[in-house]
Amino acid sequence: MGVGLSASPVQAASNDVWIYDSIMLLAKEGYMDMPEKPLNAYSKKELGQMVAQALLEFEKNRTGSLADEYGRISRLLVVDEVQLKLAKEQEREAESRIKSARSKAAKDTEMYVRRSMQGQNRLEVMQPLKEKSDSSLRKIEQASRDYAQAKSRVEQRAKMLDYVRKRQQDLLTGLSGTGQTSGSDVQISTTSGYGESTVAGGYNGSVVPSSVLDTVGRLRAEFLPELDENGSLDSMNARQQLESNMPVEDVPDQQLKLDAEVRYDVRYSSGADSGESRQRARARLYPDYNIDNNWHAIGMLEWEKAFTGSGDDKDGKLKLDRYYLSGNVGIAHMDLGAFGSTMAEGNIYDSKFMGVRVQAGEPVKYTLEYGKAAKDKIEQSYDFTISYQGAVYRVEGGFYHFKRRDENSQDIYMANYHHNIGLLDAGAMLLYGRNKGESGKTGYVFTLGYTPQNSWQPYTFSSWLKYYYQPSSTYVSHTMNAMVDNMRYDKNDSFNRNGGFKGWGIGINYNLPAAWTLGLEFYRLQDLEYGRRSNTIWFAVTKSFQNYHE
Repeated sequence: MGVGLSASPVQAASNDVWIYDSIMLLAKEGYMDMPEKPLNAYSKKELGQMVAQALLEFEKNRTGSLADEYGRISRLLVVDEVQLKLAKEQEREAESRIKSARSKAAKDTEMYVRRSMQGQNRLEVMQPLKEKSDSSLRKIEQASRDYAQAKSRVEQRAKMLDYVRKRQQDLLTGLSGTGQTSGSDVQISTTSGYGESTVAGGYNGSVVPSSVLDTVGRLRAEFLPELDENGSLDSMNARQQLESNMPVEDVPDQQLKLDAEVRYDVRYSSGADSGESRQRARARLYPDYNIDNNWHAIGMLEWEKAFTGSGDDKDGKLKLDRYYLSGNVGIAHMDLGAFGSTMAEGNIYDSKFMGVRVQAGEPVKYTLEYGKAAKDKIEQSYDFTISYQGAVYRVEGGFYHFKRRDENSQDIYMANYHHNIGLLDAGAMLLYGRNKGESGKTGYVFTLGYTPQNSWQPYTFSSWLKYYYQPSSTYVSHTMNAMVDNMRYDKNDSFNRNGGFKGWGIGINYNLPAAWTLGLEFYRLQDLEYGRRSNTIWFAVTKSFQNYHE
C-alpha cells in the first residue's frame, strides 16, 4: 500500500519503537502491504490508517480461517476419539485371543512332545498330534502379530490424539487473544501448529521413532484443510481399519428388534400310525426389547391355521407363546419366564418351558432348567446338562426329570458325542429312560450332518441323515415332524410300556434370495410294540423378516 507523507512527521521516540516493530511484523505476516517509506516518516493519522487496515484483515482472518480450522479440528477430535476407543476394544480382544491361543498351543505341543519322548512314534499316532500342534502354533503366531499391531495402534492413536487437543486449545487461544500481553511489552508470536495424526498404513513391522511420529502428527494438523479436501484423512483411517482383523464390541443400534417368519407347510403320512395329513400356514413374530444393554424382554407371538386336516388348540388364534427375561447375573446367563427348550437336540423334548434356565462356564458349559414342560399332565420338570466344545468335537451329558399329575414320573439320562469329519458332522447319542415302577430301556440316535459355514447365504443348502431307536421312555415330545407321538402314547394318554419307534429320517434345507427357505424331510419309522410302519413327507416354504441389520 502506498501512503503519502505528512506535513508533520512523527519523531522516533524510544517508546514508539515497539509500535513500528509491531506494524512491520503484521506487514510481514501479510495482514497489510509493506510501507513504501520508513515508518517514522508517516504521521500519527497515517499510521492509524495502517493499523486499522491490519486489524481489519487480522479480524477477518481470526474469525474466518481460524474459526473454520477450529471447527474442522473439533470434528477431527470426535472422529479420533472414536477411533481410539475402537482401537482399545481391538486391543482387549487381541489380548484375550493371544491368552487363549497360548494356552491351547502349550497343551497341544506338550501332548505331541510327550508322546514322542515316550516312544510312540507310529505314524497313525504322531501325525494327528503333530498336525494339531502345528495348527496351534500357527494360531499363536498370528494372535501374537495381531496383538502387537493392536497395541501399537492404541499407542499411536493416543499420542496423536494429544496433538489434536493441543492444536484445538491453541486455536481457541488465538481466537480469544488471551495469549498476548499489552503495552510496550507486547510479544507477538505464532503457534507452530500442533496436530494429531494417524500414521498411514499403521504398524509395518518396524519401530517408528518418536520424532518421526511427532512430525507426522504436526504436519497432519497443520495441513488439515488440504488433507481434508483431497480425502487423505478418510484414506488413512480406512487403510488402518482394513489392516486390522480384530472385531470391536457389538453395540446395539436400536432398542427394539423384531424378527418374523411366515411359513406354509404340508405333511403327508401313510401307514397304521400315520394320523391325518395336513396343510397349514403359520406366522411368528419375535420381539426383543433391550432394557439396559444386559436384560432383554423377549417374546413370541404365534398364529397358525390348518387348511386341511385337524388343527390343535392354537388353530385360528393369535397367542403369546413365549415371554421371558434374558440377561447376565454375574458369570451366569439367566432366562426367566416361558421360553423354548430343546432337550438333547430335540430327541427328548422340543417345546415351551415355563420356569428358569441358568447357563454358565466356558469351555465347559453347565445348564440347569427348573419349572414345567408345557406338555399335558406334566406337573414339574427339571434337567441338568454339561457340555464341552473342543476344536473338532463336542461331548455332553445330561439328566432330565418329568413328574406327571398322576404321580407317575419319567427319568432320562443322555450322553452325546459329535465329531467333525471333513465337511460332515457325525454324532452318536445314547439315551436311557425309565418310567416310575418300570425297568429302564435304552435308545440311541446316530446323526450325519452337512452345514457349510456360509449356510445362511442364498443358493446354499444344508442336510442331515438320522437313524433312531427310541423306546417311549426315552422321549416326551420329539422335535421331528413324523408321527412319533402316535407311537408314544396310547389312546388314554398313559405311559405305553412297550411303545416307541425306530427308523430313519433325512432332511434338506435350501436358501433362496430375499430370505426365502425351502425345507424337505422324509421319515420311515416302525412302531416298537406292534411293528407297524409309518412314512411321512414334510415340505415347507418359509419367508423371514427383520427390522434391523446385523
